[in-house]
Amino acid sequence: MSRDMKPRHPLRIRRRFEVRYGEPGGERFTGFSGNISSNGIMIRTGRVFGEGVLLEMELKMPRGSIHLKGRVRWARQGSVQLLSSGRIGMGIVLVNPPADLLASLDAQTGQP
Repeated sequence: MSRDMKPRHPLRIRRRFEVRYGEPGGERFTGFSGNISSNGIMIRTGRVFGEGVLLEMELKMPRGSIHLKGRVRWARQGSVQLLSSGRIGMGIVLVNPPADLLASLDAQTGQP
């Protein structure tokens, strides 16, 4: 890969945060983050929305919350026993994410 090319996938960090999510103005559901990158998040949940749906999300952390918006990129339903495996849930592409999202997560949790 040349120096000018960006990696195909941005760095993903595995952190488990409670995520409250739902459509704007709609009911909120609870899931947990599987991994987070500078432009996306995987939410482990049994309650998924269809591809393209805009969601508002609140990541709840020990020192506060971060509010985000994003669109569902993929969604997989299945048995609740599959939640811990990451085989069910949603992949969300963030809309206008903060440039310092990953640094903010580190600061919130005290982890590098």
